[in-house]
Amino acid sequence: MSLAPSDLPDVAVPENLFLWHIPLKYLTHFPDNVREDYGITSAFCKSLLAKQQVVLTAIPIPDDYDRQEGEEGYLFWVTKGNRRLEGGRRLKLETMLCLVDLTMAGDRAGLFIDQLVENDGDFRLPLSAFEQAQALFQAHQAGATRTELRQRTGRTKEQISAGIAAGRISEQTKRAARAMDHVWTLDDIALLSEFDGDDAALARIQQRIDWGHPVAYAVETVRDELAEEAEHDRIIAKLEEAGVRVTETRPPEAFLLQTLAHLVDGFDPEPDQHAACAGHGAFFYSYNKTEPVYYCTTPTEHGYTAPEPSNASAASSPREEAKPSGDEPSRKIVIEGRNAWPRVGTLRQQWLAEFFQRKTAPKPVLPFVTKMLVEMPSPVRDYLTSSRCSALYDEFGGPADPDHALQDASTGQQAMMLLRLIAVAFEHQMTRASQDCKNTWRPDKYSPCSAEDAALWLRFLVNTLGPELGTRTLQPYQPAPIEQALIDGVPYRGDTPVDQADVVEEAAEEHSSTAESRTGHASDGGGDEEADSEVPLEAERSDDAGRGFDGAKAA
Repeated sequence: MSLAPSDLPDVAVPENLFLWHIPLKYLTHFPDNVREDYGITSAFCKSLLAKQQVVLTAIPIPDDYDRQEGEEGYLFWVTKGNRRLEGGRRLKLETMLCLVDLTMAGDRAGLFIDQLVENDGDFRLPLSAFEQAQALFQAHQAGATRTELRQRTGRTKEQISAGIAAGRISEQTKRAARAMDHVWTLDDIALLSEFDGDDAALARIQQRIDWGHPVAYAVETVRDELAEEAEHDRIIAKLEEAGVRVTETRPPEAFLLQTLAHLVDGFDPEPDQHAACAGHGAFFYSYNKTEPVYYCTTPTEHGYTAPEPSNASAASSPREEAKPSGDEPSRKIVIEGRNAWPRVGTLRQQWLAEFFQRKTAPKPVLPFVTKMLVEMPSPVRDYLTSSRCSALYDEFGGPADPDHALQDASTGQQAMMLLRLIAVAFEHQMTRASQDCKNTWRPDKYSPCSAEDAALWLRFLVNTLGPELGTRTLQPYQPAPIEQALIDGVPYRGDTPVDQADVVEEAAEEHSSTAESRTGHASDGGGDEEADSEVPLEAERSDDAGRGFDGAKAA
């Protein structure tokens, strides 16, 4: 349809306003423009190059203006859109679309007021992440390709994918997210898409966000918890199908099969050997729902007779718990930490893979690289020469042909290439070098990367590099609680905040074993195998060895 103003009697053509394509050689900044930094980024330039979406506002330069050297060829001052003008100059555009406003010619005061109103945050309200997501999703639905969206908005491929995914979530999930105390980004909202409509899962995520957890970590943790619960249900169904009695807690009279193996000569603790036993059963510790712990409530049938209790044992508390000494973490924290450490490693390496897509190096990179090569901390010394052979090198975008990559590389790009090798060395030693990597967060245990060196790397990512990163293309890395503990140099005490620990523990105790509560971590047979190895065998034996059939401990 073609319309002209004359076709509509109530539409008027304004006087002294003209829309022109003006060559850049005639355009210059208004000399009294108050903006000091145009903030030109590569993303901004890409968007401008793809398609100029907003016109500049320009006025003719007054005849009586005292032109300085080099200003002789300019005919117009740009009063609105100076960032776009500067971007157009960097891109060497031929022309730009301008609204020539003759009404402002000679209104010097009005030009300053326009600058204030045009750029004041009180007058310009940016779109929220939810609104951005909706715009990207609707544009994609309307036919815009991902490539077109990337080019015209200046966003990365990952951000476009995240925006489209975020735009798909239901209004129900958006309302739940908005109710959370969090400043959302497109990436954050996209992470909720797999839980769209799942109020219970969203409530769990909200709890962790309220605790201060990064969204990515909260989502990954809830994802793991749901997978663990599904596996727990599968194992229970399999046990019940096999005729094994599954109880919520450990019966007071029950003895662990592993304990009976220590007490009765020739006793076979393999659960399959006890399928026909009337006392055969299993339960789960609250902190390990995928490893059934097998017990027997009829130990006399296997040749075990409990000793008579002594006066000394009668005077002791049957509920006395074994406590870790000093700063040694409890068994619950050990298991929680060993689950959390590989989880945060995955998320951190995903963030690094995106970070290494940068074409320029933030200021702290070169000093840090130099420091690492001079001081050679253990992970760098032990693995730097092997970094290019690691799968992490490819995941972080390492060039297959470094010589070719170096040919046109700037100093900043060279610094990023060096940092990539150092990042691979740290991350490999922290998460992939051996099974002992699960102890990296523990100063009291051996790991290929010590807790001290891991803290050095994490402090660089979070405290040094983080403040230098803008949020437009990549959010600074947000540490999970186990990483923050290393950064702060304090013991990791679990993901639950101290002021919430009692509430969470009370809920957990409703499903915990009374025997577990009575005997502490000394009775944790059948849980995590390597965590069990930290408990002395004598302690494990003492858990059941002197217990009478009434469940009390005997001498």
